Amino acid sequence: MKHLQALAGIAISLVCGYLAVRGVEWSAVWAAMGRVSLLALLEAIACLGVLFLLRAYRWQRFVEPLQPLPLWPFFSATLIGFMANDVLPLRVGELVRAYALAHLTQVRVSAALATAVLERVWDAILISLLLIGALSRFPLPVWLARTNLLILGGCVVSLLGGWWLVRQGEAGLAWLPPRLATLVAHFIGGLGALRSVSLVVWTLLLSLAIWLALAAYYWVLLRACGFALPVEAALMVMVLTVLGAALPAAPSFVGTFQYATVLALSFFSVSKEEALGFSIVAHLAQILPVTIAGLIALVQARLPLWPSRLIPARAEALHAPASSGEAEPDAPRPALRKHHSR
Repeated sequence: MKHLQALAGIAISLVCGYLAVRGVEWSAVWAAMGRVSLLALLEAIACLGVLFLLRAYRWQRFVEPLQPLPLWPFFSATLIGFMANDVLPLRVGELVRAYALAHLTQVRVSAALATAVLERVWDAILISLLLIGALSRFPLPVWLARTNLLILGGCVVSLLGGWWLVRQGEAGLAWLPPRLATLVAHFIGGLGALRSVSLVVWTLLLSLAIWLALAAYYWVLLRACGFALPVEAALMVMVLTVLGAALPAAPSFVGTFQYATVLALSFFSVSKEEALGFSIVAHLAQILPVTIAGLIALVQARLPLWPSRLIPARAEALHAPASSGEAEPDAPRPALRKHHSR
């Protein structure tokens, strides 16, 4: 099944890539890329740095109900996860960053994965709201508007379901086998941020700040490439590339990113050649710094290159209470592993 998904992603990337480059004059594409201001390009990359710091801080706030931890392991795990998404298929970076956080701290893998899922749900909600609020005046396809409403509705239902599970606690898991109930309880523990109204409000504001930082990246980069376009152009590029990234694709979202960018800039009468040149610059300006920073974080974290090497090391911690049929109490534990405390 995974091989079929990977092949489907490659096929979709090839189709989107073909649609993005069909009929273009490559001399005009290279000319558009040659107009990039290096100083403005560095400013755009700085916006990405702010984005990753905000993501790490939001993730830290999600884990705070379980255990207060410093910001650095979240920042490091975030970089590692996004790097993995850029170089590996099937978006395995979401799993990798949960394993990375579990390796760098004493947070359980299941709880780290729950918080990562919670992050993505909030991301989808903000993107849907931006599409409805900021881009509603553009003639978007009907299918896109309807799909966006379905995504928004599904995310809201997911949050309400998570809130209900957190409220039920272990009492709602009595019907499950003891071992599975313990694992699910640890996962639900990662949704503890939904208990606090103030934390939910903070999450909404942080999520908005994260996506505005990405919009700022595209807006600064548009100016770096010589475009004098309104802020809505940056928002349109951001929303459509994020929706394109949700599709199965080859590693680094090659093809889908280019086609989504060309489509987004077509709303602002940008030629296909100039839009394609911008998409290549914007793509490389994201992938190269994130991949380099992620590899550095990977080496510093001493994260095993294969997740299965990490699973046995934590299996006892994950399932120790299974024989007694009771969930493990949330006793205080050291925040970081010894070799990362110096």
